[in-house]
Parts: sequence; structure tokens; C-alpha cells
Amino acid sequence: MSCLSLAVAHDGADVVTAAGISDDGPSHLPQAFVECDAFQCGYCTPGQICSAVGMFDEMAKGAPSHVTADLTQDPEPTDDEIRERMSGNLCRCAAYPNIVEALRHVARGEGHCS
Repeated sequence: MSCLSLAVAHDGADVVTAAGISDDGPSHLPQAFVECDAFQCGYCTPGQICSAVGMFDEMAKGAPSHVTADLTQDPEPTDDEIRERMSGNLCRCAAYPNIVEALRHVARGEGHCS
């Protein structure tokens, strides 16, 4: 949400941008975006990657979303779950299917996209 925040409001805070998320992050997230062709023009990619990090963190903590089927268990990384959690990010190039594929591969620990 960096575009909605004034820099002075975060004086002294640690801020991590998409550039600061290395391939050592959540199961090689940036590499999955490349391998799955989950980026197009690159305008939305930084926000998508940062949101994906947040999504994986929420899921690891067991936080449900609107589409979580069973509230007594940790959410599963289904396509619907991924779409719901990433729904706040817009991509004018319509790379959504590839973004979901990349995130599905990361969630399942799979090496490469099909």
C-alpha cells in the first residue's frame, strides 16, 4: 500500500518492497512469477508479489478468507482461495490465470510451471 502512504508516516520503520523480496523468500516467489509468465507489463507485478507474501503469511497463520470452506482447519491453497486473497490487485494485462498458477506452484512447493 505504498502508494497510499506518506513516507514520513513510516519514519524509522522497516519497509520491504518487491525488490527486497529475494528468491530465498516464500518458496522462490519472484522466480515462480517469471517461470509461469505471471507478469506482463510489469506495472502490477511488485504489488502482486508483495500481496502474495502477505497471502502466504495469512494462510500460514490459519487466517480464513471469505471463501475458506472449513473454518476448523488451516486454509488450503485452492485456486478460489488464491483468487479471493489476491482480489485487491488489478492487472490490466489480464495475467490472472498465470498469477494463480504461479502462486499455486509456490504453495505446493512445485518446482516449475507447466
